[in-house]
Amino acid sequence: MEDWTRIRMGNEKPEPSTSLPQPLLLLLLLALLTAYRLWVIPRLGVTLYIDEAQYWTWAQNLDWGYFSKPPVIAWLIRASTTIFGDGLLAVKLPSLLLYPATAWLLFLLGQKLFDVRVGFRAGLAFALIPIVSALGLAVSTDAPLLFCWTAAMLLLLRAIEREQMRDWLWLGLAVGLGIMAKYTMAAFAASAVLYLLLDKRRRHIFAHPGLWAAIALACVIVLPNIVWNWAHDFPTLRHTADITHVGSNDKGGNLGEFLLAQIGSLGPGFALAFVAGLALARRKWRDPRYQFMLCFSLPLLGIVFLQALRSEANGNWAAPALVSALLLGVVLLSRVKTRWWIAALSVNIVLMLAAYHLGDYFNLTGQVQTAKLDPLKRAKGWDKLAAQVRPLIAERPGAILLTSDRTITAHLLYHLHDLKPDYRSWAPNQHPGDHYQLTAPLTEEPSSRPLILVTQTDEPSITSRFTHTETLKLISIEVEPGLRRQARVILLEGFKGYRPALD
Repeated sequence: MEDWTRIRMGNEKPEPSTSLPQPLLLLLLLALLTAYRLWVIPRLGVTLYIDEAQYWTWAQNLDWGYFSKPPVIAWLIRASTTIFGDGLLAVKLPSLLLYPATAWLLFLLGQKLFDVRVGFRAGLAFALIPIVSALGLAVSTDAPLLFCWTAAMLLLLRAIEREQMRDWLWLGLAVGLGIMAKYTMAAFAASAVLYLLLDKRRRHIFAHPGLWAAIALACVIVLPNIVWNWAHDFPTLRHTADITHVGSNDKGGNLGEFLLAQIGSLGPGFALAFVAGLALARRKWRDPRYQFMLCFSLPLLGIVFLQALRSEANGNWAAPALVSALLLGVVLLSRVKTRWWIAALSVNIVLMLAAYHLGDYFNLTGQVQTAKLDPLKRAKGWDKLAAQVRPLIAERPGAILLTSDRTITAHLLYHLHDLKPDYRSWAPNQHPGDHYQLTAPLTEEPSSRPLILVTQTDEPSITSRFTHTETLKLISIEVEPGLRRQARVILLEGFKGYRPALD
């Protein structure tokens, strides 16, 4: 059992008293920031990103798993859209609420380990780091992942301190739901084990029944997803292997890009503070608080670092590690002048405002914003493209919508959801390549119903497999200079199967 109050009083200088109610101030700032993001999203001229649109389609058919991710994100979107409808903000609402909730949990964690000042600064800093400013505009699996990861860190400390069964069960719930949000949560176990092993006074926890109860509960929560994967020939495992290039001979990596992404995710000030904080943590290695922050940042960062060195790694794959990294950076900045924390925070605020209001700048100056200068271009123009497809689908209620890639499928299903189109995905390969090929493949069973193919590229490999083809429309929409949404709409009849018959 560790007495965090004694550790704080014995190792840190006492904090000056203050009449400022920092917890209340933080809640107010988080509420204002959330309201601001709710206000700014409709002004950006965006629709859903591809992943968001795909998650929305998942939410229409709740299950224990999906092609590339576990199910929590779909559950959250289903809950939000059931209450508020299928509008843009309703789909994004889970992330808009979970990130400030995570900031509050980080406040509680910083306060528990250090003091209310560190907690306040860490919570506010988290809400404004670039990765949250960016992901805060989109619904993604990182939102519930970071919430569960931060909650699990706080619950682990509480369970070690009080050694009560209910704390361990809450920990198991947080870890289990975190894994059901994104499999990266499994890395929490490695960090927790390392932390328990580092000090002999904590090793008795391995014999505590609460720990094993937490593990058992987490396994029970994740079990339905394992069963789902088993029943569907482990599509998520195949997808994970594909994106991490497991078994490939590709020796090229993107380490430099990954490192820049981590700096960009924290912001330059807090990234530099984290690096300097590593030296501080080395000097205070015997302090369990610094052990804790290192154990929940360096292992996951190291794993993804090696992945980036060997092959490729997305910038957000180590996102949970940034929670502890940010806390360590804030601790370092809290030991020096307050102006350095303000400076690091200010840089991130400027970056956020620049990204959110870049379009406003071009409008005010009378300049034309081109696609090259638009960081949000991937989420623009899909509603206009779907509007061009809409009458062609509405005029043929018996036809089946056919697509060949998940991008066009997800966007059309979202924007045309009021038509409730029957759809199929072109699936010529043995193993499905996306969620739609897994759940709604075009089969070779005889059917008299025509199909309406919507494709962004010329698809002779598809049209050649039908006895009759008729181009209904060529769509070309200029969203902004340098960005054009194009599609070809083709009526197909007489499916001959995926492969030519042998002579």
